[in-house]
Amino acid sequence: MDVPETPDSPPPLDPSLAPVLLFRSGHGGGDEKSVKEETAGGGATTTMFLYSIPKRQLLPRVVGGGALDYLTSDVVVSWITPQGWVLTLNPTTRDASLRDPFSSGAVRLPQDRDSLLPAAPDDTRCLLSTTPHQPTCVVLVIHLKDPLLWHCSPGGDRWFRHEYTPELISGDRTIAIWAVGMLTAAKGKFYTSVFNHGDGHKLVALELSSSSSPGPVISATRVVVKPWLAGCFLVGIVESCSDLFAVRFNLEPLRGKALIDIYVYKLVPDENTWVKVAQLGDDRVFFFSSVQEFGASMAAKELGLKANCIYFTDQHDKGLYVYDMEQGSITLHNPGPDVPDSSEPVLLMNVT
Repeated sequence: MDVPETPDSPPPLDPSLAPVLLFRSGHGGGDEKSVKEETAGGGATTTMFLYSIPKRQLLPRVVGGGALDYLTSDVVVSWITPQGWVLTLNPTTRDASLRDPFSSGAVRLPQDRDSLLPAAPDDTRCLLSTTPHQPTCVVLVIHLKDPLLWHCSPGGDRWFRHEYTPELISGDRTIAIWAVGMLTAAKGKFYTSVFNHGDGHKLVALELSSSSSPGPVISATRVVVKPWLAGCFLVGIVESCSDLFAVRFNLEPLRGKALIDIYVYKLVPDENTWVKVAQLGDDRVFFFSSVQEFGASMAAKELGLKANCIYFTDQHDKGLYVYDMEQGSITLHNPGPDVPDSSEPVLLMNVT
């Protein structure tokens, strides 16, 4: 159910600023002097820095009656989704909703009457199967360290909690949970992939009912990766124009930290094959957040950005990195000297 904008609603973010990097106090252990300001009454209020990727502009914003209070509040739990919507939960009342950072509207969700959802967003992430206005939409919360899922439907009356069987995905429990943590939404389902771990490459699909309580239906199909190169890497899965892409971040072989190259694979469903590609598709640009562990795709021209580029963040610094597929180069953008160096950027996308 939609929550309409009211005359007293605080002004939202300008949608033309999105995608936006949000730097919150307490993320990355930054210099607290840089994220606190004195109020007229002598108290302190937290400063939230916003960096517009299309505008390449830093927009400091002081929290206190602002439209994004729920992203920094100590009394509201929030999860930012790849679709731009923010799942919010009041730990006291257990009221839940999806909020749009770029408008004053929201979508009400079932109340978490049984207190199933985590009391904090640590080690969890959230994503949607479709736009929340679709009757088949599923709001999914994933635990990143345990085989646990929570889900609901915007039109439903309750939340559900499920414990899935990791062995359906991989013989290695850790690998299975890691793969589920990479789930992305495409065509109303959730997908992830296991790459070259003991029992081979697999494409994993997860289905959940939008209105009933049965547990997740998990299927795993063996796939081929062309070409496959061994090494140390991280992988992000993203849906773009109904296609699935896997972006492989290749790391130095010894320490496994420094990034040395990036490969992009596209899934060819009819052949059950991930094929290495030289471009992202017609007029596409990708975004990846290492902090939130998700990826997203948008039209480059709409944002005024160069196509076939991948924008990504690193959980160890505040920088915005840009990989140009045509040039094979990586460029670092500093959001600004006022942002603490150890801050972790959180990605806010346009709602879809």
